[in-house]
Amino acid sequence: MTTTMLQPGTGPKDALRARVHRWTRAEYHKMAEMGFFAGKRVELIGGEIIEMSAMGRPHVIAVRFTAQTLEKAFGRGWFVQTQAPLALGENAEPEPDVAVIAGNFLDYQTTHPTSAALIVEVADATISEDRKWKGSFYASVGISDYWVLNLKKRQLEVYRRPIPDQGAPFDFVYAERMVFNEKDKTSLLAKPKAVVRIADLLS
Repeated sequence: MTTTMLQPGTGPKDALRARVHRWTRAEYHKMAEMGFFAGKRVELIGGEIIEMSAMGRPHVIAVRFTAQTLEKAFGRGWFVQTQAPLALGENAEPEPDVAVIAGNFLDYQTTHPTSAALIVEVADATISEDRKWKGSFYASVGISDYWVLNLKKRQLEVYRRPIPDQGAPFDFVYAERMVFNEKDKTSLLAKPKAVVRIADLLS
């Protein structure tokens, strides 16, 4: 009989978590090259390979409107990418619905961007995941402005000020949360003088 000694304060879940393999971006790319994800939409978050939900037309349309609106609001010196990879650490390559990045897209011809001034996830069936799990992840990698566009309620949830929280999925959360209705406007953390109408993201 083999006895496993746990450190004080740990339990069966901690022991199981210690045995879970966390994939790196290099391993993730190799698996993709070998065809493991053929026909699937996946992303790498915190070393876990996540299969993304299918997108309905309202989701697709909201992503397009949001991208167009943010392109106008940010202007020159920034670019907007949609559903494309960000290299956020050794074991993370998420593909957020919308990401606003400083510079020009031609600056990233051979590598993915490693940060974003703003990330937006468009949510319908995934609202809880986008708020908590993805929110905690984006906070943990220093994304200072994170938006969740709630299609069902036609609201925008704005999350700011990442802070440590050991009870969160990635040990970080956003200290500030604001909810805007369709008739409201909000500013951009990276460009405070710019104003975005919530309705422009939805229609």
